[in-house]
Amino acid sequence: MRDKLFTTLFFLLIMSCSEEELPAGIYDYQVERLLSGSSESKSWNQLVNSSNCADSVILYVEAIGDSLDFSRLTYQNTCGEFDTTYIGRANASSEDDRNLFTDSLRFANGDFWLIKTITSEILTIEVEQSVLRYRSRN
Repeated sequence: MRDKLFTTLFFLLIMSCSEEELPAGIYDYQVERLLSGSSESKSWNQLVNSSNCADSVILYVEAIGDSLDFSRLTYQNTCGEFDTTYIGRANASSEDDRNLFTDSLRFANGDFWLIKTITSEILTIEVEQSVLRYRSRN
């Protein structure tokens, strides 16, 4: 009986620590903080099915005031240095009166990314009907 109780409690603990969905009631600034990290910049490795460094993409997010700057880093041919492409400046969408995060990042040029999952370790976004998955580098 004791083993069954321990197993049940352990299972509940594991499930409560799950990082698979967007938390309910999260604020827009909390999403921005998760994206940019505690040091005001954060790198995210795109999860791809390849071991070739040339296929690796890094999403670099930097907090600039109350906005976020996004850049894409891809390895050059030698896999020792990066080419950097600036994506743009964005803010997390929110309800105007409560600052609760709605569902997306809105870029200054009108583009948006739909956030499917965000935790301190995992980021899943939908960009132009493609789902991209990232894992935190730092």
